[in-house]
Amino acid sequence: MQLRWAARGAKAAAMARERIAKTGMAPGGAPIWTDRELALLAVIFPDYERAVAVLERRSYSAVKHRARSMGLTDCRHIWTGAEVARLRKLYPTADRQTLAASFPGVPFSKIEAKAKHVGLHRLRRPLKQTGIPAIDQIRARAVELNVSMVDLDAMAKTKTYFQKAGWIRGVVNYRAIGRAATALDGLVAVRWS
Repeated sequence: MQLRWAARGAKAAAMARERIAKTGMAPGGAPIWTDRELALLAVIFPDYERAVAVLERRSYSAVKHRARSMGLTDCRHIWTGAEVARLRKLYPTADRQTLAASFPGVPFSKIEAKAKHVGLHRLRRPLKQTGIPAIDQIRARAVELNVSMVDLDAMAKTKTYFQKAGWIRGVVNYRAIGRAATALDGLVAVRWS
């Protein structure tokens, strides 16, 4: 590239800036943004419909573009291959704090959205102990067999006893426990001491 071409380009750019300042119009014919319009957009920002109504000279897409160029909107995170690989490794087992620390500057909602897009799932949390040994054993066996509480209720014909933790009210339904044990190929036995 020759130096005179660069000088000619710089001169043309300076002339274009002068023309824009003098006419108040961009080369495409759109009016340039005034300080008043920018201040109004900063105040109204999240409501684009209202901003278009207040800023009569601006289209919807012009308002969105200006908000993005002013830094009012969140920047879109572009995921790299290394980040996706790290997400695949960590997402099923890591807790929220570990994931947030592994991807600084990325909100957890965006991490979850990317994981969903890639097709990742979190491992199920272990069921809490109820304090009733028979129910704890039934629930542990259901987890081993990868049977949900909804499926267990359907198999044992116990309505919603295991789904809605019917034992919490203090009444243990022994018929439901027996049916669930039978449905999971188990036996209910009594041991005398």
